[in-house]
Amino acid sequence: MIAAAALLVLLGLGLFVGGILTGLTAYYWACVGACLVAAVLLVVVWRRLRTGSAGAATASEGAPTVRASTDPVTAVAPAAAGSASQEEVADAPAGGTSAERTTPAPPEDLGDPPVEEVEVTDLLLVVDLTDEVLVVDEHPRYHLTGCAYLGGRTAIPLPLDEARADGFTPCAVCAPDRTLAQRARDRR
Repeated sequence: MIAAAALLVLLGLGLFVGGILTGLTAYYWACVGACLVAAVLLVVVWRRLRTGSAGAATASEGAPTVRASTDPVTAVAPAAAGSASQEEVADAPAGGTSAERTTPAPPEDLGDPPVEEVEVTDLLLVVDLTDEVLVVDEHPRYHLTGCAYLGGRTAIPLPLDEARADGFTPCAVCAPDRTLAQRARDRR
């Protein structure tokens, strides 16, 4: 559909040039019509992409992956997977605990964490720091050692100023800017 919209825009351009050369207003109106149809096609494509990505996001946010078994298993949200209540432990089948039967979704399926909201005073302190942060290839955030988001991902150590220069932004999970700013204050 995007190609059709591009062709319609080119057709509109041709009609516009034809209108200029001949002086007929019908060509101008045909140009406007072709461009409007192209705009409608682009809006349709945009909506399809938006609803398609929203559907994929809700599917990946769903319950954690459960291994196939004939016994019923209570699904545990990834944030509460480490703190099973007594009811869940009591309901767990004899073959293993619910923690053994449910595995949280791999970090790749969780998407990128949100960007840390950094106070101006912290930003002024960390802008030129060379403390080491960790980045994950193909992901836009930088992290501190021990960040829950890193999970089993391969992290690349970089100086903070280089990570920021490369376009990485701070992770809201481990709050590296706030932590490094506090460390800089403590060093003074």
